[in-house]
Amino acid sequence: MLLIGASRMFGSAMRCMPLAQYAMQRGAGYRPLRALGTTRTVHDTSADDINKNRAPAIRRFWRNVSVGEKDGALVVLLDARAVKTPGGTPMRISARQPALAWLVAGEWESQKEFLGAHSLPLTSLVSRAIDGLSDASVRADVITKLLKYFHTDSVCLHDNHPRVLAELQERHYAPIAAWARSTYGIDIKTTTDMFVLRQTPEAADRLRAVVEGFSDLKLAALERAVMTAKSFLIALALVEQHVSVEDAACAAQVEATAQTQLWGELENAHDLDNAAMRQILGASACAALNA
Repeated sequence: MLLIGASRMFGSAMRCMPLAQYAMQRGAGYRPLRALGTTRTVHDTSADDINKNRAPAIRRFWRNVSVGEKDGALVVLLDARAVKTPGGTPMRISARQPALAWLVAGEWESQKEFLGAHSLPLTSLVSRAIDGLSDASVRADVITKLLKYFHTDSVCLHDNHPRVLAELQERHYAPIAAWARSTYGIDIKTTTDMFVLRQTPEAADRLRAVVEGFSDLKLAALERAVMTAKSFLIALALVEQHVSVEDAACAAQVEATAQTQLWGELENAHDLDNAAMRQILGASACAALNA
């Protein structure tokens, strides 16, 4: 019996692979899928256009989920059939990452009648590593894109006012910058003016060399974390296990936290943002562990 609760913290991450692609990997013997029903009206043409482009709802077609071994790697099995990536490649997880394999299995086990649109964040990360980042040219392009965030990293921006923002930046940003300096032996410049912020080529080259040594899965985790936190250094500290998911999320939300303390919280909206941030960063941290 899978520990379903362990996977719920990753239950609704963003940027999950399109669900329709998974239907193509199900093999022979599956039942036809029923598209979501829509109600046509004479006046609501925009709704019609939206529904025409809506992906069909994927009905759960498996009863049991388990983890098995094949060719020295771990595979997630749906009724004894191995899960494949959207590109059709068998999804293999390193034998060094049994916890990841069971968490991926938990994502599939926790599905209800229909597959949730954003409920497979770890599956999405593993698929990204296999289908995309196994290509050398794609890896190089991704690394170049991620390093652009380093040159304008929020961790390197320190305001003098308002005081609440300056205090939060000192509390959450300064330790990450100090860690990067000491760990990688680089000079990281900080400033109060975002328009003049630019890191040295030597620092960027050193970090490029570090990231180039990442496995495809760890790079996928870094990419997702950078896109979520909007910070290269926060994401790097997370996948390198220097900060926890909670610490990374707090650092990524310094400006939002300051605004909330100054002007108050927007009911429900901030709660949703906080949950989504931690779900995505949590998935990234799990995928990077022993990757």
